[in-house]
Amino acid sequence: MTGPSAVVLLPVGAPERSCAAYARLLGAGTGDGAAHQWQVGTTRLVLCAGDSQPRLLVPAAELVGHGADGFAAAQKLLRRRSCAVDPVATVGGAPTAVAADLPVGLIDAAALDHVPAVDGDLVALDHVVMASGSRDRALALFAAVLGFDFRLEQKLDLPKLGTVHQLFLRGAGTIVEVLVDGPGDAPIGLWGLAWASGDLDATHARLAAAGVALSPIRSGNKRGTRVFTVRDDDLVVPTIVIGA
Repeated sequence: MTGPSAVVLLPVGAPERSCAAYARLLGAGTGDGAAHQWQVGTTRLVLCAGDSQPRLLVPAAELVGHGADGFAAAQKLLRRRSCAVDPVATVGGAPTAVAADLPVGLIDAAALDHVPAVDGDLVALDHVVMASGSRDRALALFAAVLGFDFRLEQKLDLPKLGTVHQLFLRGAGTIVEVLVDGPGDAPIGLWGLAWASGDLDATHARLAAAGVALSPIRSGNKRGTRVFTVRDDDLVVPTIVIGA
């Protein structure tokens, strides 16, 4: 088993409320008392109690290939690239290490607990949104250190938001969008999650019927897409749903 290709770790201050919020959004997950997990497409979402920052965990095999000592080899590689990652409690049963003060870490994804895939209208994690005060620091982390593929840089003038500076990279089994904003020394952080729906109208109707606060459906920034915002603080990070 190679394991999921994208792992998002969300420490939460109110586990019961956040688990209930994600169950409304994604469907029933799998819990063991210490953590609650959802398998959505190739993405594993893990909620656990804690006050550390949300992180995107990179499967060790993506950095060094598959092998018996892959996790240790990936840790060594990141140390050589001046990004030390320190072991923490296992996530979903898998060895995990995180970078202090950064929204990233490593995981031995092949060792993750088996979790049945969610059977619902949300079919995948479309992308992870990061925020950074510095374009160059973001590219140094995601492209140079983690080896993500830098696909696109653009600046958009949006009516309600003004000029938006975006970087898009592919890695860890997903797309990472970096919003470059704020003072240049602002830290890099995991800002939000965008989930993909197989039927956007049905998803919006389902969540509205469950009493979830939502924005109206609107046109997305990417041609041919529509989106809506899920307004629920218990999801921990800003959340949108994308569909055709």
